[in-house]
Amino acid sequence: MIRRTASAISNKYTIEMMSSLRLHKSLQKASLLSSHTNNNLSLQKRCLHAFKEITSPFGCMTKVICTLGPSTDSKEMIDKLVLHGMTVARLNFSHAGDDYTYPTKLMDLVRNAPGRHVRLIDGAYEHNDGPKNIRAILVDTKGPEIRTRPLQGGVEVAEIASGAIVEITTEDVSSDPAPESAEGPHRIQVDYESIASTMEVGSKILLDDGLIELEVTDIDNDGIVQTVALNGGPIKKNKGVNLPNTAIDLPALTEKDKRDLKWSCENGADYVAASFIRTGANVRSVIAYLERCVQELQSEQPEKEFMRPLVISKIENKEGLDNFDEILHESDGIMVARGDLGVEIPFREVFAAQKMMVERCNRVGKPVIVATQMLDSMQKNPRPTRAEVTDVGTACLDGADAVMLSGETAAGKYPLEAIKAMKGVLSESEDIKLSKKQLYFSDHDVITSSSNYLEEEMHVVASSAVRTALEMDVKAIIVLSLTGKTARAVAMHKPSVPVLAFCTDIQVARRLQLHRSVKPILFHSCMSTKSEGGWRMATLRGEAVRTAKEIGYIRNGDRVIFMDRSKGKKNDMFEYSHNIKLSTIRSAQ
Repeated sequence: MIRRTASAISNKYTIEMMSSLRLHKSLQKASLLSSHTNNNLSLQKRCLHAFKEITSPFGCMTKVICTLGPSTDSKEMIDKLVLHGMTVARLNFSHAGDDYTYPTKLMDLVRNAPGRHVRLIDGAYEHNDGPKNIRAILVDTKGPEIRTRPLQGGVEVAEIASGAIVEITTEDVSSDPAPESAEGPHRIQVDYESIASTMEVGSKILLDDGLIELEVTDIDNDGIVQTVALNGGPIKKNKGVNLPNTAIDLPALTEKDKRDLKWSCENGADYVAASFIRTGANVRSVIAYLERCVQELQSEQPEKEFMRPLVISKIENKEGLDNFDEILHESDGIMVARGDLGVEIPFREVFAAQKMMVERCNRVGKPVIVATQMLDSMQKNPRPTRAEVTDVGTACLDGADAVMLSGETAAGKYPLEAIKAMKGVLSESEDIKLSKKQLYFSDHDVITSSSNYLEEEMHVVASSAVRTALEMDVKAIIVLSLTGKTARAVAMHKPSVPVLAFCTDIQVARRLQLHRSVKPILFHSCMSTKSEGGWRMATLRGEAVRTAKEIGYIRNGDRVIFMDRSKGKKNDMFEYSHNIKLSTIRSAQ
């Protein structure tokens, strides 16, 4: 969020508050008129919930990621997604072309969508040449997938009957005649050269997200894998092939992935979701390649500052689960990609794997995204199922930093209804947790050990800030963070109130968007011209309070906590001081 003219914001916010209060009185009146009906209590609850939604400036603390696609690739739709609470836009590169025209269009639309702070001031948006919002961009790579190739006879679809003999090969079969019937025999080409050496007799091969299951019966010396179909169905070219409980030897990055990662660095993507991560070495390979891209770009364009996108590792198979701890250590965050994961491991184990990953990410303070089929039925229906509502709510209560909409917003019929539904469920879930007036985790649950004494001090102070906020009914924790480290340290302890993270760099601010409870705010341009040591901390705190009041996050009488790190002066006997202050806001004297 970006600071605007104080009077304009104040007037606009006052008008909005007056309208909200009038509505609240009307709702209370409606509630009194119906006091003799059986529905009185439920109506009052709905009235108060509506009032809270209108007047609360913070919204949900759990973040929402929206996948962009044909249903949301217009300026009007992306503006509405931003308005309704999208914090991160996902660009799915599994379907992106080599010319990058489409993802470039989507990124430009997201970057130019007016954020909430812009909408508070009529006319200011047109005269501002700075960033229009602080929404982040997540590039989701295709990854080293295994897929079917053109079918026999060049047909588009082939029917496979249950019990049919299916030969899996790496040879071109498109010139072979198509089978006369679904009973086969069938020959299917896949693009995994090592499939014969990887598989064993009795192993399973899943086609098209598990719609067709094959069992290996024989492997000959020519690299042909003989299988029998355990169930029937249609198969097309370019469909996914999964090898459950099998370690595959594909590289961490394909040539397409490398092109996509370079584009991400060139265009300032904030996050990269690395697909099919299986080991910590895979993560290191992705990070090393991104760092090389950034270094090359920086040398070519020294006048521009490039920053490496943060790497979110997608856990999509059993090997990734088995090596989860080392993957988490190397990654900047984790995505629980339940789609492929539910095919690679028994579906009954997915919920336990999800809970394990969310818990371990929370313990080390790295953001975790729960993704895939969260509100899947809303691709066709305007309301979610009760099971989907429970799924979203449980992910929030378990401690997920973000939840993701995939086909719901990319290709569904009701993208806006989907994000509204998700925000509503998250709001209810957060109310449940906050009503208990307890911390998400005890001190012994969070792992903050570090060989760096400055980081240890920062985490101890951050923990104290979160506990104090809970006990003293604090409105917000205000963090002055030039690099984002302090804001992440506070977020690690799952605060019960929003963390207003004031930054001087737009790239730093956007890279905080995946952390639950963190609301990044960009300092006014004149505050960005000097380093932390160039401004007195009191000046920065005062500017932070003025900005937060202007946007409508805090008001006079609200209690806030300040947390920051100040650099020691020449004659001080310390290098840095980690500070926490508890204050009640008042008007300037």
